[in-house]
Amino acid sequence: MIEAVDGSFWFRWKSYIVAQFRQGWTRVAGAVVPNTQTAVFATLSWLLCRSLLDDPNPIFAPIVTFLCMGFSRNREPRKVIEIGLGTSTGVLIGGLIGHYSGFSAWQLLALLLVTPLIGRFIHRSDLVTFQTAINSIVVAGMMVSSGVAGSSPLDRWLNALIGAGVALVGTAILPTNIVTRPRRYVAYSLGEASRILRQLGKHVDGGDANAIAALRGRLISMRESLNDAIRALGSAQETAAISPVAIGSRAELAELDRMLELTERLHVTLSMMQRQARGMVREVGPMPGIAAMMRQTADRLEEVGIGVGSWQRPTQARDATVELAATLRPAEMVSDPGDWRNATLMSLLRAIVVDLLGLTGLSAAQARSALADTGDYNPQTDEDAASGVDLASNVWGTDVLPAVGGLADQQEAPPESTDSQANGEAAAPGEAPSSSR
Repeated sequence: MIEAVDGSFWFRWKSYIVAQFRQGWTRVAGAVVPNTQTAVFATLSWLLCRSLLDDPNPIFAPIVTFLCMGFSRNREPRKVIEIGLGTSTGVLIGGLIGHYSGFSAWQLLALLLVTPLIGRFIHRSDLVTFQTAINSIVVAGMMVSSGVAGSSPLDRWLNALIGAGVALVGTAILPTNIVTRPRRYVAYSLGEASRILRQLGKHVDGGDANAIAALRGRLISMRESLNDAIRALGSAQETAAISPVAIGSRAELAELDRMLELTERLHVTLSMMQRQARGMVREVGPMPGIAAMMRQTADRLEEVGIGVGSWQRPTQARDATVELAATLRPAEMVSDPGDWRNATLMSLLRAIVVDLLGLTGLSAAQARSALADTGDYNPQTDEDAASGVDLASNVWGTDVLPAVGGLADQQEAPPESTDSQANGEAAAPGEAPSSSR
């Protein structure tokens, strides 16, 4: 028993570490281009100081440029100005203190007492306060320890100003797309949900309860990725709210917000499914029927994640998921009335498919109508799914409802609002529309 627990503990942490490594690699891939841009502009600021000020070692210019520009695509001129202002002020104060009084315990205490207050006086931003205090200490200490206490603090201040100016120019002229980062996080989270569900199906099919338990680590990592996505999206929405240049991105950000909420629902359902499946497999062993359905759903999730990453309308994934939803019949899966385990997992899987169809643009009512065995459910009269994330997408939605069991009368949309009309094709009654967009 102890060995089983230890093994499960190790597998869980191994799964978490693998997921963290994948997240880290995704972050690195997203930071390569902006980091290269920052490195180029930081080097440019160093060359400018060498040329304009005849400073043999203007190290503060590239430091300030790098601090201001960072390694994210979401560079905001306001933050660049705040960091540049705080950094240059700290460099000037630290240079004066180091030049005229040296650097020891009492100078350190004085800097920490005074510079944060100066930063707060200059601007309310915490960035200004921290940069003013930290850089004053760094510069004062460097001037003494490097033996350059006799050099002019004005030179270092000018270095910092040039570095901040180069960063501001770079931020202004470099192309920016505020939706890139949140979109990448949402696409990654969907891909991770697909991988978790596929692994869950594999281990349910194999009857490996310990491997199912280990997926808890992957779910924790996915939750962290979702938190990163929330922060990235919030930052992008704040920029779009004040930037005239980003007005065109607001609709896409609203759609990403909708997708993120649906992905959070997926995470909750996956967590419940993982917890339930672990106990069920221990009780009855392999469950191949429901496992096959899990793997099919994972394939559809992967397709939608790829579509979000490239921002292409996931029509094929929508059509395939509608077909999958029509096969999720609890009565066929649960041949034995006492087999509540398969019925439970089927119920959770149907919830995942509804959210998955929502990710393709359908409303919650449309998605539920695509499920098999919905009885006399009429999506046109569903008042419970008429607000917020349960509405159809403004970007990828459609007014043509998927087929519903015996419901013959489908609401048809105006020609300009249907996916099929976008291709110049007529949608047959009860069929899901198609589009190549």
